[in-house]
Amino acid sequence: MSYKHDSSEVPVSPSTMTPGTTPTPSSFTQKKDQTTSSQAPSEILRKVNPEESHNFIANIFMCFIFPFICKCHPLTDKDMPATHKRDRSKPATATFQKLWAEKFDAYCKDVETKGIDKAKKPSVFAVAMRSAGMGWFMTGLLLLLISQAFSVLTPFFSKMFLQRMALKEDPTHTDPIPFPWAYGVMFILCPAFIAFFDVGGNRIIYHHTAQMRAGIVGAVYDKLFKMKNMASLGSADTGRMISLISVDARMIAELTPQAAMLMVIPFLMLAALILVIADLGWIVVLSLVTLVVILAIPLLLSKQIRKYSNAYLAFSDQRTRITNETLQGIRVVKYSGLEHVFRATILKPRTGQVNATKNFVFLIQINFSIMRALPIFVNFVCFIAFASFVDSSPLSFAIRVMPNSGYLSMVTQPCTMIPIYMQAIVMLGVSASRLTDFLALPEMKSKTQKRERPDEEEMALVVVDGEFRWGEAPEIPLTNEEKLNLQKESKKRKQDLANDRAQKQNEEVSESSGPTTPNTDMQTRKEGNETESLDSSNDIFRPSTSPNTTTSIVEQNSASTPTPTPNIPTSSSPSTASQSNIPTLYGIDLSIPKGSLTMIVGPVGCGKSSLGSAIVGDIEQLNGSIKLEGKVTYCPQTPWIVNNTVRGNITFDAEFDEQKYLKSVKVCALEPDFKIFAAGDQTAIGEKGVNMSGGQKARIQLARAVYSDKDIFILDDPLSAVDAHVGRYLMDECICGALKGKTVILMTNQLQFLDRADKVVVMREGKIRAQGTYDEIRERGVNFDEFLIRSDKSEKTGKKAEAKKEEKEEEQNDDENAKKIMTQEEQETGGIKFSSYVNFLKTLMPAPIVIFFLLFVVIGEALSPFAQWWMARCGTPTDFPSLLFQWKLGIYGFLGIGTLILLMVRSCMVRSAVKRSATKIHNELLDEVLNCPSSFFDTTPLGRIINRFSGDMPQVDQFLLITFIQVLALWIGVIGQIVIVGVDTPIFLAFGIPVLILYLLILLMYSRVSRNLQRLESIARSPVISLFSETISGAGLTTIRSYGREEQWKERFHNVNDHWTTIFQLYRHGLKWATLYSGFIAVVLKTGVVVVGWFFMNPSTLSVAMMAAALFTNLGLNLIQQTVELESKMTSFDRIQFYSKNLPQEATTHEVEVPDSWPERGDVTFDKVRYKYRPGLPLVLKGIDLDIKGGESIGVCGRTGAGKSSLLFVLFRLVELDPKLAPKIIDPKTGFLTDPDPNDEPNSGRILIDGVDISKIDIHRMRRAVAIIPQDPTLFTGSLRYNLDLAGKCSDDRIWEVLEMVKMREVVAGMEYGLDTPVVEGGSNFSAGQRQLLCFGRAILNNSRVVVMDEATANVDVETDASIQQTIREQLKSQTVIVIAHRLNTIMDSSRIVVMDKGEVAEFDTPDNLKANPESSFNGLIRSLNS
Repeated sequence: MSYKHDSSEVPVSPSTMTPGTTPTPSSFTQKKDQTTSSQAPSEILRKVNPEESHNFIANIFMCFIFPFICKCHPLTDKDMPATHKRDRSKPATATFQKLWAEKFDAYCKDVETKGIDKAKKPSVFAVAMRSAGMGWFMTGLLLLLISQAFSVLTPFFSKMFLQRMALKEDPTHTDPIPFPWAYGVMFILCPAFIAFFDVGGNRIIYHHTAQMRAGIVGAVYDKLFKMKNMASLGSADTGRMISLISVDARMIAELTPQAAMLMVIPFLMLAALILVIADLGWIVVLSLVTLVVILAIPLLLSKQIRKYSNAYLAFSDQRTRITNETLQGIRVVKYSGLEHVFRATILKPRTGQVNATKNFVFLIQINFSIMRALPIFVNFVCFIAFASFVDSSPLSFAIRVMPNSGYLSMVTQPCTMIPIYMQAIVMLGVSASRLTDFLALPEMKSKTQKRERPDEEEMALVVVDGEFRWGEAPEIPLTNEEKLNLQKESKKRKQDLANDRAQKQNEEVSESSGPTTPNTDMQTRKEGNETESLDSSNDIFRPSTSPNTTTSIVEQNSASTPTPTPNIPTSSSPSTASQSNIPTLYGIDLSIPKGSLTMIVGPVGCGKSSLGSAIVGDIEQLNGSIKLEGKVTYCPQTPWIVNNTVRGNITFDAEFDEQKYLKSVKVCALEPDFKIFAAGDQTAIGEKGVNMSGGQKARIQLARAVYSDKDIFILDDPLSAVDAHVGRYLMDECICGALKGKTVILMTNQLQFLDRADKVVVMREGKIRAQGTYDEIRERGVNFDEFLIRSDKSEKTGKKAEAKKEEKEEEQNDDENAKKIMTQEEQETGGIKFSSYVNFLKTLMPAPIVIFFLLFVVIGEALSPFAQWWMARCGTPTDFPSLLFQWKLGIYGFLGIGTLILLMVRSCMVRSAVKRSATKIHNELLDEVLNCPSSFFDTTPLGRIINRFSGDMPQVDQFLLITFIQVLALWIGVIGQIVIVGVDTPIFLAFGIPVLILYLLILLMYSRVSRNLQRLESIARSPVISLFSETISGAGLTTIRSYGREEQWKERFHNVNDHWTTIFQLYRHGLKWATLYSGFIAVVLKTGVVVVGWFFMNPSTLSVAMMAAALFTNLGLNLIQQTVELESKMTSFDRIQFYSKNLPQEATTHEVEVPDSWPERGDVTFDKVRYKYRPGLPLVLKGIDLDIKGGESIGVCGRTGAGKSSLLFVLFRLVELDPKLAPKIIDPKTGFLTDPDPNDEPNSGRILIDGVDISKIDIHRMRRAVAIIPQDPTLFTGSLRYNLDLAGKCSDDRIWEVLEMVKMREVVAGMEYGLDTPVVEGGSNFSAGQRQLLCFGRAILNNSRVVVMDEATANVDVETDASIQQTIREQLKSQTVIVIAHRLNTIMDSSRIVVMDKGEVAEFDTPDNLKANPESSFNGLIRSLNS
């Protein structure tokens, strides 16, 4: 539906667009038509919210809902209007934050004076209530009270009407009795008044709670930008924060209206109690005592309900975090073939969650059972007391007691809702508490946010005595005894290391003979304290673990002075420092002049990246000062790429400047890539840059920095992910070219460029060990020559020639697939299918037991209306005349006992059913998702998948079965009321059944809309979660803050949040539309009862009929609401089932069984391999033929994007070469499965390992046979032991042995818990280099015959790299090793080398043969290395 822009329409950003999507032209050459903001989403013109545009009368009758009700086609996102002005996120957030800031500041002062344990946290719920306007909330409560007042008056009008009818039937009363119009009309109109004021009150509260939710969600997102780096907060993991916005904030909006009803109900009960006491006297006290005694039971259970609700959410946080982390690292999961291991890891918290769910639902059902039988027991006590002490006449019972049973129902009927309201209050309290805990977390100190200018005008950055620390690591859930054992083990490992080190030093001393080195003043020992020598590069680039005896030499004013150093950890990554509460960086004194190039070098974990984080304020500053002048741009070591186009990632919300953009692209060597991208710079990039190579991601991020044109550039090792050619080009054209005159701080392991630096800073163990010019440091004894990788000037020319050659690459005809990588989310249409209900019931229990269970539910619920029918028999002497009146009352009491017993037994059955259902539904979803091909995760936003686990799953776990039983009970109740009246007065059916049909008509009209709204609401929730997850992933917060883009991202979040709110509000208002018009229908029913009753019924029968009509009205309203609610929950179930049955799946069949020892030789053969990542995209490998012998070491090189890493996709079967095994694809436009285009060229070729076609082997078995060290090192939450040995098959001794091989033994041994040291989410408490080394250790422990290394040492220093290469030669000499590398020296000792070019094998020969060929592409690189 398209709209013209007029005064009735406003532009809003669509929630369906991914963050920063830019609808710009597809060709890179079409630059003049670009939008000014690369990431600002295109505006969709939406109509003004009809609730705002309609007049007062139309609003009262909710006419704004009719356009949605009357639409012929299913509702889509285009039909949604703009957000109501009261519900908008941005103003709601601003109001909330203003009030929260006052409370938070007071809380911080209390923390400083009283301590964190005694300081009372402010209440998020109270602040949200105030921010949304307490006046509005109280107005809504007042209208609800008026509505309940008419509910109280209904039995009064009924009683007065019956008294007039009794006089008419009294034979002793001869005067004619006129029709009591006043009482009759008021009795008839009460349902309309009740509905009218109830709808009005709830609508006001809905807007109030929507504003509360919007303000809270906006505040949570805003809090992210005030927090420290996510790696420093173990208590604020991704899973929990996603739950805060997807579950907890939603609970605030959904459950607050129920809490409001709980505030109103006591007034209703009190008023009804007063009226019944006024009529029946003191005997009602006995009923009141019964009520209080029975109500005490649910109150006692409320503590346990809260306990299990808390447990469910706590386990939900863990499960969501692990699921999110597993999906983010799905490439590693697929590579390892260990899906079953990660499945088991996810199921651990899920088991606890299921147990909490079953107990939670069981207690709720117990409460329901008690409350359902409560009205019968209270009535029974009242009846017995009246018959015993007042009047035992049946006629008196019918006239005096039965009308008052309506009041008793008002006292007891609300009690049946107490379990629901109690559940709401408990969950509301839990959610509010969790939100409070998060928003009360400490924020960055002001001194890291506002920086003073340096005193010297020529200085850009001055750090004086800086001391910085990452936050504390998360606590380990261990007992004191377990911690003590771990500490003993760690102490033993440290002693072993000390002994080894002492022995090694003794051997070196005994073997050394020769003249003393010139720098003897730097090598003297004084009283057991050893000073470090700067003449040995090994001393600088080898991690040291001597925490007690180190001193440092820091260059100051060209002079070296030994100074003692404090006790420091073995590594300056966040891991060790945080655990010991020791500063990560200390004694930092650094001055950087404006316009200079400063290079920071040092071994793995020395603190290079931490220094960059300290400068941008991303790490806590303990002491010292930082002064800087100018705006800062930060490029993190792991590139942070957003789901946007290439251009959108580069311009990053800045105004588009064509010249500046072209220059940035050129100096970052992206022009050749744009030529091979199907849609040029409009090519869409998936989340985390999944469809880009590591080098492309690094250069896109670098181009973003260049385009920002800031004053200070902090570049954290951007050259490690690119090859030697590109690295030289970036240094020449970008860092020393385009950025010349800017202040550049470059953290690097590429020591061959050090002579370009104006200043070199050498770091080790969190401290600056030396600083000065390159020549000054060399003069002081440091020799970098052995580590240099030199290139001659011809590389620059070669690069340009190569770029020109790439321009001839033919472009793809169809670039639409490249422009849009993310698929649309599927939207089902139509009603909930009957088969869906059947499938849900099958998850509860086996089919025969399901039938028995449903029968049990029907019988238990049918006893309640039967008891009501029997009550009428008690007041009619002519019915069952053989039974005494007292016996009739006794049978009524036994019906109550029977109802309670049946419902209790049902509760036990529900407990088991919920456990089975929750387990089955979740496990099927998890299995299906884990078995999806890699392409599914590349084209599906992570938030959409997580939404199934964190948004839909709780609805199914906790509410679906309860709602299903409630709806079934309501249907039985409605049918029962019709039967009650129809048995005594068949004529009642003449209008009772039509009224029921009208109810069904309203239900059908609204349920069609509600289903679509519920689906749209679930879809609208996904972009909110995706944007939130993307912001907190990796270096997202740091990047956004350093570029000053906080407001743009907050605006984007407000837009998607507003769209979610709009649909959420329409769904809730639609429910009240059904309530309003159901109330009008109830007027028709009561009219029929009053008119027919006056002429054709006796007082006793009419009394029952009037009670039934009133109850029927309430049941009808509840029936519509609960049926719609059931369909809402079933929509969540269907969404889960869609992902459980309709996702593309990897091939699970295997034709060939291989022995456990396979592969024995490690032969790898690529036979005519041609493939593309997905249909519609160009081929990435074009006829690859390779024959690799077992035990060979194969080096793979080529320019960035040449197809090096693409070899891995087919080797690990992430992409199938056999078209028969290829999974189905998802239609990008609909989100549903579809068959590939038959005209599209299929993948072809095969890969053999030891002569066996890998497509014939079980895919998981095949993947476990090949080990990989991926380009992006990935660690998972858990212990170090778990990350190194995912399958849990290696001994500790073997793990320590491997840690020694990868040069991480000393680092790990220096940690408090050794192998049990916790790894936080994403491994962010370890440096990138350490993560790579740990992944290398993981590959060695896998003990595979074939090992693949994809840029495995890109982030480590050259000394560690050389050591790793030695380990490969020694430890992997019998394995087939395929090394994809940018550092050409790492593959110089390979058996053979593959040179890739544009997806083809350009050269494949031994290094000697390639060097011998002067025309070889590789030969030029060899010569440059030797120059």
